[in-house]
Amino acid sequence: MRFQKSIAFAGISLAAFAAPALAQEASEQVPEATSEAETTNEIIVQARRRDESLQDVPMVVNAVTADTINKLNIRSFSEIGSIVPGLQLTPNANGIGTSSSIRGVNHDVNVSAENGTIQYYRNDAPVPSSFVFQTMYDVGQIEVLRGPQGTLRGRATPSGSITITTRRPDLSEVGGYVAGTFGSGAVANLNGAMNIPVIDNVFAVRIAGLYRYDRLNRVGSVNSDIDPHSETEAIRATVRFEPTDWLRFGFLYEGMRNEGRRFDQIRSVGDYNPAYVPSSNAPDYGRIALDDYLSVQARPSLTGQTFKFYNWNAEADILGQRLIYAGSRTFQHYTSDGVRDLANFFPDLEISQAADTRGTASSHEVRLQNMDRIADLFDYVIGYFRYSVPSRTVLSDKSITQLRLAGLGIPLGPPSVTAVPIYLPPGNPTEESFFGNVTLHLGEATEISSGLRRLHFKDFRDGLFINCTPAGYEAGSCARQNGTQSDVKENATIYSASIKHRFNDHIMAYAATGSSWRPPVVAIGNFTNADYTPNEVAHISLPSETSKSYEAGIKTEWLDRKLIFNLTGYHQKYKNYPYRAGGAGIQYININTAGARSIANFNFVSAVPVEVNGVEAELSFAPSSNFSFGASVNYAKSKIGEALLACTDALNNQTGAVGSDGIPDTSSPSLQNMVDAYNGERLAICPGGKQSATFQPKWSGVVQGEYNRPLTAAMEGYLRGLLSWRGMSETDPNNRFDDVGAYGILNLYGGLRDWGGAWEVSVYAKNIFDMTKLVNQDDLPQFTTVTDVFLAPPTFSVAGIGSTVYNSRYTGVSVTPPREFGVTFRMAFGSR
Repeated sequence: MRFQKSIAFAGISLAAFAAPALAQEASEQVPEATSEAETTNEIIVQARRRDESLQDVPMVVNAVTADTINKLNIRSFSEIGSIVPGLQLTPNANGIGTSSSIRGVNHDVNVSAENGTIQYYRNDAPVPSSFVFQTMYDVGQIEVLRGPQGTLRGRATPSGSITITTRRPDLSEVGGYVAGTFGSGAVANLNGAMNIPVIDNVFAVRIAGLYRYDRLNRVGSVNSDIDPHSETEAIRATVRFEPTDWLRFGFLYEGMRNEGRRFDQIRSVGDYNPAYVPSSNAPDYGRIALDDYLSVQARPSLTGQTFKFYNWNAEADILGQRLIYAGSRTFQHYTSDGVRDLANFFPDLEISQAADTRGTASSHEVRLQNMDRIADLFDYVIGYFRYSVPSRTVLSDKSITQLRLAGLGIPLGPPSVTAVPIYLPPGNPTEESFFGNVTLHLGEATEISSGLRRLHFKDFRDGLFINCTPAGYEAGSCARQNGTQSDVKENATIYSASIKHRFNDHIMAYAATGSSWRPPVVAIGNFTNADYTPNEVAHISLPSETSKSYEAGIKTEWLDRKLIFNLTGYHQKYKNYPYRAGGAGIQYININTAGARSIANFNFVSAVPVEVNGVEAELSFAPSSNFSFGASVNYAKSKIGEALLACTDALNNQTGAVGSDGIPDTSSPSLQNMVDAYNGERLAICPGGKQSATFQPKWSGVVQGEYNRPLTAAMEGYLRGLLSWRGMSETDPNNRFDDVGAYGILNLYGGLRDWGGAWEVSVYAKNIFDMTKLVNQDDLPQFTTVTDVFLAPPTFSVAGIGSTVYNSRYTGVSVTPPREFGVTFRMAFGSR
């Protein structure tokens, strides 16, 4: 405990180390190892759409360079969270989306689709988060911009933007590289690129590719000899054409395919709740602990993702102004087949939910900005932006039916599987906006900046259709589920403003404010075969969200940029934030295909007010060319205000009697308990407030360091360390068993490299102490619901319909990745 507090209050926690960043201009990439920025240990970013020193930008920006990605063996985008404190990036198990968390709130694609609290960009084009998560290769620089974004770049987001810039062709020098990683857990990662100038200083092509294989979370099953895995193949071709000094064109194509199979990790409920009593027929596979990395599924869940991404741009410099156009088109196809009988009550039945989603996203942005400061006073950016994401989804939801003899309840034969087709017809949410930003420079020390964006959003989606196929929908024979239709036309205006003052060469202070807007949410996943009740509609269909943010900070640099310390504090308020229930979700009364009641669970969403207060601090020190050290700490405390939250509330927690008491149940009620307590409703609501809006810890931090030493005139050796630390967290306040203690994960790296960058070889150990810590845990043990159909002799006609819930001995968890050892190599020549 003393150690935790000493880290937190010492302010140790910084963004990546003081390693030099790759300086980039909007139109040209400066060669590595030769840029002026590198020789002065200065990081250049494009956070405000023009080249600026990181220390001059009046906002918090974490820059992760290509050098850092290579040094720390970052093979997937989610690992960026290990070097940027407060940023949590998690791919969802269903293969369809991702979850992200920054500045105290979550973005879950399953709730708000790609209208996230964080927006991802590749080369200035907005892209789906799932695409970004799978393709980490040949990257130039990643910039994590914290706080409301939108008056300068793309889409309005309340928590931040993450931009990924790929390497662009070098117009004058042939070059390339090949890099590989091989590690324990069947890890294999090969990527490389080739740069070819076709016409010297005019036209060049760069081809890059990736092959990646690993065992995902390395969770196997006691009931299957299939190994989990994820396999990714990707190729990228980039063209650069600059016929004159004032005219430039670029084009990029990238194709990516990923397929995976995984088992959901579990642990024994008896390990943390000895009083729990499972169903009498619950399979018993013995005690399963966190560090066993086991599941009991009879078969793995399957996922597949395919992307085709086209990106093009053009720039023209005229009369000291720069006109820029950037466009993109993304074709995406997701498939998933998620196992529903996770506790393996029915090993011979394939009970799953299969989904097939196809979509096409397109974006266009035109902007005009000055190159030379106007009257030595003003910089400006004005522009137009359009983004649309048409998509459609076909689902098949499989459940279990058991025929029974009426009266005695004796099974009549084995259970069978019933498949319910579900269809979400094509929709086309479209966002258009005009934006502008002006910066007034009052001398060399002070600037005032402000921006506006006027948005127009429309979405006409026909809704959710249960017991419906695409053919049935086209024939007009399907009925829409109430509350799921999107018929939205909304206008909104967001703003940003900042003021900064540089007191001297060492100290800059700033204050900033901004607002944000996100479109309404319709959460999909409650597949009950009846009209939604008022409570269900209220926690599926939510209004648009708004937020306002205020922050102030100080950025300092000393000893010719060898020592840097930055500190920022912020306050943000949300209205109608879509808070998604955590864990396994909320139990509710489901109406199945036979018209019978059963217990189901879904992560219902509630529109809530949220207040976030936080502090972010950075420190880096490079006393010599042989040693560098960096640390950063992040504190974010989010609190939900007064609101009505979806909950399971059929019992009085004090007496155990049936009846809602406004407090989420601490033990699972029976179906009859819920029917008796809900009075015609199928979902309970509880007064909420004061709990966190995120399932992440308040405190997190990173400490990094490198020591290198010359060994010969052409070679040096190095040692690196990375400690990622997470503070205590109460993942879900309604789940008394899922609290997580503070822990740190230490990675070590060591190797040899050529002074000129021609080759490098290293060994690494990730999670060297094999720390196994609970990251999150479902609030309910895994259960399987069966529809009982009672047949009465002698005609054996249907005499009644009911349901049985089978509660298992295990619950779903996720834990820290196991220890991994490996070796990496990199060989390069020419322009790299």
